[in-house]
Amino acid sequence: MSEEPVFVRSGWGTGRYVYNHRNPVGRALIVLAPLVALGVLYGVRAESTWSEGEFRDAVHQGVADLDGKAHYTTLAGDHGSLIVEAIRKTDIGPRYGVETHEGQDGTYTVGTEDTDTEYCVRVTLTPDPEPPVVFPGAEDLPPPGPDVLAFYVSHATFSEGACD
Repeated sequence: MSEEPVFVRSGWGTGRYVYNHRNPVGRALIVLAPLVALGVLYGVRAESTWSEGEFRDAVHQGVADLDGKAHYTTLAGDHGSLIVEAIRKTDIGPRYGVETHEGQDGTYTVGTEDTDTEYCVRVTLTPDPEPPVVFPGAEDLPPPGPDVLAFYVSHATFSEGACD
């Protein structure tokens, strides 16, 4: 074993400690530290971007989870957030980066910046026949208007490719 210490004061006048290249452990640390740092950076990047397979699986599972689920929302407005939330809740891929663009007739083009694949998701809402909040003795309420909050059941389907 070398008599040289693993760390020595820098010769550049800063007074901080650096790895000693004359010690075998110091040489190993000089080589291993950048490799470990690069591995960590690669891992962080891999966890923060969508792959084609992750996105495909997340859309498939998210749409399946969204189909038949009750929501408290209005008929009017952008329901792309329902799709994004369903994809986020799958815990596949990053929890962000999904973009939706509203088309016609309840269709949404769903994609990410990281992938080239897009999906056309169709969401239709029907009034919930048995809303979770029931007031005892209340009469049946008339169907809600398009801008009135109410309980709806979502029906979702998808196909590969952008919506027309």
